[in-house]
Amino acid sequence: MKTVAFIPTYNERQNIPALVEGLFSQGVPDLQVVIVDDSSPDGTADAVRALQPRYPGLALLLRAGPRGRGHAGRAGFLECLRRGADRAVEMDADLSHDPKHVPALLAALERCDLAIGSRRVPGGRDQRPWPRLALTRLANAWARGLLGGGVRDMNSGFRAFNRRALEAVSPETLRSSGPSIVHEALYRVMRAGLRVEEVPIVFVDRAKGDTKLDLGKLIYGFLWIVRLRLRP
Repeated sequence: MKTVAFIPTYNERQNIPALVEGLFSQGVPDLQVVIVDDSSPDGTADAVRALQPRYPGLALLLRAGPRGRGHAGRAGFLECLRRGADRAVEMDADLSHDPKHVPALLAALERCDLAIGSRRVPGGRDQRPWPRLALTRLANAWARGLLGGGVRDMNSGFRAFNRRALEAVSPETLRSSGPSIVHEALYRVMRAGLRVEEVPIVFVDRAKGDTKLDLGKLIYGFLWIVRLRLRP
């Protein structure tokens, strides 16, 4: 069973070595890891290339054109389909998503089509400072209220998809250019009537590098969720 993990990146050179090592140390059979880099000026792509001789399953997808979490995420989904993935893992590169949770997410696919790494179910925790927690909870309440579906952690970008869910996302038609691609993909899976399960994770704040989320992206995300509800 082929598993492809894709990680959108922009200026994550400092985190790439630990992330890659962590993923390949989980013992996932036939694992491929694709770093989808938005031509980071900090040399993220060079860090990936330096690791490839050690990890044959590591690939670099270097993007040109418009940058953004949504554009990179769309490219990652499409690459998983192109590679014939039976299962796909989506996660961030800043180590807030711990690779140690990947086996539990993949195991959950025995029972569901989409497994979400959740901070909002028993056993899940979010260990960031309270201002970030407050923003996340506000955004989560907004998404749950508009999109429904019963998922408690709508904002999580740490997820595992089986092939059925990957195809339900229809990544070639994804429209979001920002972090709201997380909600767009989830909404499509829910609308397809597929099974979604939340798996507890511990979410930590990044230790290295700078966050890419700013006020403009946050407002864009709130408005995009409204658009999803009105024009799915």
